[in-house]
Amino acid sequence: MKEANEKRENRPWRILELILFLVSLALFVVVLMAKPTTTDNGALDTFLYWIYVLVLFAICVTLLFPLFASFKDKKKLLRLILLIVAVVVIVGGAWMLAPGKPIDTNQITTARDFKLADAVLFVSYLAIAGAVCALIWSAVRNAIKK
Repeated sequence: MKEANEKRENRPWRILELILFLVSLALFVVVLMAKPTTTDNGALDTFLYWIYVLVLFAICVTLLFPLFASFKDKKKLLRLILLIVAVVVIVGGAWMLAPGKPIDTNQITTARDFKLADAVLFVSYLAIAGAVCALIWSAVRNAIKK
C-alpha cells in the first residue's frame, strides 16, 4: 500500500522527466540532422540554450529541495547555510585564481570569457578530486568496517 502511494506521488515528476527527456532527444536529433559545420547554426544555438535551461532547472531543484527540508530542522538549515557558504568560497576562489589569459581564436572573445572558462575548469578539477577522494575514503572505510 505504501509503495502505491509513493508511486502516485512520484508520478508528476516522472512525467516531467519524460517530457524533458523527449524534448532533449528531439533537439538532439534536429542538431544531428542539420549537421552543423560552424558554430553559427540556429539548431545548435537552440540546443545549447536548451542545455542552459536544463542546467538552470537542475540547479534550482538541487537548491530548493534541501531548502524546503531544512525548514523542518534547525540542524539541517545550519548545514545548508554552511554548504552554500562553502560553494560560494570555492567558486569565488576559483574565479580569483583564474588567470583569464587570452589566447588567439577565430572568434570574438573577451578576457572575461577566458576568466570564466578558467574558473569553470578549476571548479571542475576540484569536483573531480573531491569525487576521487570520496571514492577512496568510502572504499577504505568499508574495508575497515568489515
